[in-house]
Amino acid sequence: MFMILKSTDKMTQIRNIMDAMNVGDIPLLYDKAMTTSREKGEYLAQFTPDVFDELHNAAALFFTSGTSGNPIGVVKTQEHIECEIHAHTRWLEGEYFEQCLVTVPFFHIYGFLFGLALPMEMGLEIVTKDDFLPHEILNLCSSKPTLCVTNPVFVRAMLRLHNNINLSQTLFISSSGPLEAEEAQCFEEKYFTRLIQLYGSSETGGIAIRSGGNSIWTPLDGVSISSDEGLLCVESPFVSQWIFDQTFTKITSPHRTTDIIEMVDNGFKITGRASELVKIGGKRLSIIEIETFLEKMEGIEEALGFVEYHPQQLRGESLTLYLVGDETKIHKTILKKALHDHFGGIHIESKIMMVEKIQKTAMGKKIRSRLVT
Repeated sequence: MFMILKSTDKMTQIRNIMDAMNVGDIPLLYDKAMTTSREKGEYLAQFTPDVFDELHNAAALFFTSGTSGNPIGVVKTQEHIECEIHAHTRWLEGEYFEQCLVTVPFFHIYGFLFGLALPMEMGLEIVTKDDFLPHEILNLCSSKPTLCVTNPVFVRAMLRLHNNINLSQTLFISSSGPLEAEEAQCFEEKYFTRLIQLYGSSETGGIAIRSGGNSIWTPLDGVSISSDEGLLCVESPFVSQWIFDQTFTKITSPHRTTDIIEMVDNGFKITGRASELVKIGGKRLSIIEIETFLEKMEGIEEALGFVEYHPQQLRGESLTLYLVGDETKIHKTILKKALHDHFGGIHIESKIMMVEKIQKTAMGKKIRSRLVT
């Protein structure tokens, strides 16, 4: 049967997940703070797997983060999990750790695989708690050889600290969103450590990795990639066969993602995401690229952008920017000119609003279906 696990501390979550899987139940794993995910999980919990003959070998169902407003349920079998863990142990071969420090939640596929399944396979002590402060992560990592499973939010927070601790016995793994190559390189240099970024999704599982300041993604063993009209297509034993929205739908193979790529030698570069492209002044731009550009400016900690289209007006679109930062250091006229100059001289009709906080998921992704608090 499908089983909703109670909201508990992270160590109890581990036990509950494993107990459910050991007795043949299918745990439904999602961020319970996300209303739509919770509603879909409650709907699924009314059914038993025998209603869906195709799901007889399902081990767990993970909901995507739902940042776009519509979380999708992704079915993972025991074979998916075991094949992917085997692929990761291959590129980790020769590494030595005594503990796995987990700063991310276990209900996300990344947290489950790297925070639970992988350290169990490697025989590592799992160290976690509900909330970490950046300096706590540094102190724990300096105590013994550590595999630290984290995300870009924590990496950026640690970069802001003034500590210069030698973490040469720690390997950091980051996922749920790419770090800029310069950020990753600065992090490695600051803490004398190594940082591996993992790229993938709930549907595909892991696709590729890259290290340090490298901009090229290298596919994992067993993963075959191709390009279809510029979009990344993936075939691997980790790709799920079934997803759930209003009903269960089979995923076609190869799986076509929304990521725009450039093939390079034996790897690829990600140049954008089709779902995040907007059209301004007749030119297609990435809203993520706009936000990243702004977050490098003095005084701006975070940025969130929305484009509205007004077909009846002379200027057919406007950009609303929500900024977190020091308003005394942000000059809106200079900011607008910087946007104009950086993005090819196009005029961007924009409204700038300062806010205290930008909503994020538990994995640190910006929620684009809701604005801010």
